[in-house]
Amino acid sequence: MKRLIYFTLLAIFSQVLLAQQNNTMYFMQTLPQNKYLNPSYQNECKLHVGGAAIPVTGQVFFPIYMNYGNNGFAFKDLIQYNGDMDSLILPGFKGYDWDALQNKLREVNYITMETHINWLTVGYKYKDWYFGIDVNDKVEARTSFNKDLITFIHEGNGNTFLNEVANLGDLGITATAYTEYALSASKKISDKLTVGMSAKLLFGKLNIWTEKSIIDVETVNSDNYPIRVNADMVVHTSQPFFEVTDMYYDYVGDSMVFESESYEPDFNAVYNNYKNFGLGVDLGAQYQFNDKIKLYASLIDLGYIKWKTNVQTFTMDGEYIWDGYNFQPALTEDEELITEHNDSLKHQIISIYEPEMQQSDYVSHLTPKAYLGGTYQFNDKIRTGLLLRGSFFQHAFHPSITLSGNFRLTNWFESTVSYSMINNSYTNVGIGFSAKAKWFQFFMMTDNVLGFIWPQATRNVNFRMGINLIFGCNKQVSKTLIN
Repeated sequence: MKRLIYFTLLAIFSQVLLAQQNNTMYFMQTLPQNKYLNPSYQNECKLHVGGAAIPVTGQVFFPIYMNYGNNGFAFKDLIQYNGDMDSLILPGFKGYDWDALQNKLREVNYITMETHINWLTVGYKYKDWYFGIDVNDKVEARTSFNKDLITFIHEGNGNTFLNEVANLGDLGITATAYTEYALSASKKISDKLTVGMSAKLLFGKLNIWTEKSIIDVETVNSDNYPIRVNADMVVHTSQPFFEVTDMYYDYVGDSMVFESESYEPDFNAVYNNYKNFGLGVDLGAQYQFNDKIKLYASLIDLGYIKWKTNVQTFTMDGEYIWDGYNFQPALTEDEELITEHNDSLKHQIISIYEPEMQQSDYVSHLTPKAYLGGTYQFNDKIRTGLLLRGSFFQHAFHPSITLSGNFRLTNWFESTVSYSMINNSYTNVGIGFSAKAKWFQFFMMTDNVLGFIWPQATRNVNFRMGINLIFGCNKQVSKTLIN
């Protein structure tokens, strides 16, 4: 059982928090961790060390990042309160308002969860260069479903979908657990321009990836209401818990049979598995436009992992047109003829949709994220910022925008307040701070503090905290820009 602790912890973390958000941190200039969002950042301290591997500080202030995002509905929209019944109502039960749920959904709905554990971070400044080493464990998961699926569950294939196509596709899950080893470097090219790059070695531990999910159901409004069903699905897996050894349709038992062999994963063997190898890169730049305006751009998580361990790919592809049931054999009262007719129809459908399994290596990609923003420096203590962020997932672009105010009122304390429009939600108020005491720096932040106050109404909530050991920090020099 102890061998499953690692995976259990990662699963729990990923469920309580799917895309790296943390927009509030982007313009916090005293934090070494902001290089995760833009590798061109250079910390003001000559050396920083942090992470869970650092004795005492890494365990007391465990460095962790958690994020949850939902672009469609909040908990209160799914589990509804009925005032007349004075109770919470689950979908499908008496008193449930399906229209209220439908009005909250998007055409394609995404639920995103992730957690990152930083084991080690080191940064060192040398002249115009800033070098870094980072080791992280990451779990990222995304589920998606189409709005039509909920309508289909509620109404069936009649009403809304007569002479219309019910798109039940976009249904799937993508989940990945991997270890990341990163080397980063940034350089001041001139007084105005700084560029940076982080090169990553990736080693996958677990992956489930729905590469394709197309399920269309069309019902024609005619005499016998013919139905066309088109399905095309591809799902890849690489995980240490079980292996499907065979799958087939049992015509005698009238069921799909999956034969599998389960394993008790060896923690050390799984964690130290370096066969699922990948590469990644982050790119970033800063440009001092004038004394007050600074521009930022970065592109992170460009990369892939090639999966080789216990890999399996399941496919299903076919189209069937149901034009009604032929009752003529039943009228003959010939049991043998009736059975033969029904079996023929069943076998025809099974032969079209019966899944197939392959065992071959495959490649999955990270979720790229782009940042573009700028700050306006009122004076040496106050800055405002505008940040545009977008992630790329399932051939779609998912944008967000953040306005922030950053305050450096003393040399040892920096704080920030932000407002973000994320996942079709407009009530995201973020806060963050970093505090120094000699060679300690503690930081904590979130993009939506309201999510912790009213979790039942939130679509986004994230949290990051940790501690750094910092050395050789320059004292803040006053350079007020307002005359």
